Amino acid sequence: MLSPRLQASALVVTLMAALPSWAAAQEVPVTAESRRALTLTVYNQNLGLVSESRRVDLPAGESLLAIEDVPRQLQPETVLLAAPGLQVIEQSLAADLLTPQRLLEASLGQKVQFIRIHPETGEDIVEEGRVLSLANGMVLQFGDRIEISPPGRIAFNGLPAGLRSEPALLARVFPGQAGPSDLQIDYLTGGLSWRADYVARLNAASDRLDLQALVTLTNATDSNFDGATLRLVAGEVNQAVSAPRPMLGAMAMQEADVARMAPAPAMSKAVAAADRYVYALQRPVTLRRGETKQIPLMSAQNVKVLREFRFEGLVNGHPQMEEIGPVNAALILELENDPDLGLGAPLPAGTVRVYGPAQSGARGASGTGVDATLFLGADSLDHTPEGEKARLGLGEAFDVTARAKRTVFERLSDRSYESGQQVTVKNAKDEPVEVVLAGQMPQGWRMLEQSAEHEQDSANRLSWRLTVPAGGEATLTYRIRVAN
Repeated sequence: MLSPRLQASALVVTLMAALPSWAAAQEVPVTAESRRALTLTVYNQNLGLVSESRRVDLPAGESLLAIEDVPRQLQPETVLLAAPGLQVIEQSLAADLLTPQRLLEASLGQKVQFIRIHPETGEDIVEEGRVLSLANGMVLQFGDRIEISPPGRIAFNGLPAGLRSEPALLARVFPGQAGPSDLQIDYLTGGLSWRADYVARLNAASDRLDLQALVTLTNATDSNFDGATLRLVAGEVNQAVSAPRPMLGAMAMQEADVARMAPAPAMSKAVAAADRYVYALQRPVTLRRGETKQIPLMSAQNVKVLREFRFEGLVNGHPQMEEIGPVNAALILELENDPDLGLGAPLPAGTVRVYGPAQSGARGASGTGVDATLFLGADSLDHTPEGEKARLGLGEAFDVTARAKRTVFERLSDRSYESGQQVTVKNAKDEPVEVVLAGQMPQGWRMLEQSAEHEQDSANRLSWRLTVPAGGEATLTYRIRVAN
């Protein structure tokens, strides 16, 4: 059933009015088959830069280039066309695609074939009619009679000018010289994105891990990109205003020191470009419409990590905190992006999933000799340049708990008091662990006494490190004076 709410007249007038300026120029189709080179530069934020070269045979005089096989998400205002001596008069994205509704709208006032089914024989009865109106229903004229929304189907003798089955970039141009030429096409498009996913395998001692980075590429456009050179840009770009054309081939790039962070066989080193990092795939990639695929980015072995059992906020100098706990320690892995520790390459933001042995020396229950593995947790990794630390929270440690209670509170005046806590940490593991107790002190605090030396992370933020023996416990006590 055709839509009864078709506002066709204005659309058709607009379409027909636009045709003469294009019709005066010879149309030259530029298909994907004429593509000679293709580079995709993909950003993290649903944005891609398509740079390609297509071979085109330019006729003498003004012509209309119909550049086909472009995504519907193409941003027309970002298009750059270049060829020796080429003058671009005007350009637009033809996204007015062929649909049943648009086909009817373009046939307003024209004759069409109307097909009915004979009620007795079931044969098709073909009758020629003229489309008079599509407003609030279809009106057809058959000879000397007019029918409103008659039952049946419509057949068309041809495709009206201006309608296309796929999006096309239309450019009215004047060539510098007639004949074969390489047309350079650059544009930004939505629908392309990538993210990094990491898989880490922690050793039994929890002090080393092997890290593999994978790129997850998504093509949510309606175009295929065959045999593309791929570049991945780590870092956000501002899209509020039009950006200058990225000259990836000419921009100065300094190689980052990747040290022991060895690229996967298919990937080149990361290079610094315009305050961001660009990862380039060394072999062509084919990315089909609607496809998501994963590609190895880089890997590192035997990376040194620090396992930390951390209690955040358990230490608290405010007098209203009577007792806290028991609470479990947060389990954190800290790795430093340093070549001397096994890394030393810019790490793009992504999700890190950490696996480890089920227990020291554990083997598969099937008797096949396969190592038993546990998923230990996952956390988000921010963009991490070389020299920075990354901290991954893996959840809570089951065997490491702590309890805090206030041991003293004494009001000295309206503006000062003394307060103290006792924090007891228990370790049910069969090995000693180091724990970190961190918390915020009130403004105007001063330490009076403590059972272990603290580290001052900031003006009012303190942390203590305690070693807790296997199957045992350790206690921290402290007393502060607060004067406001």
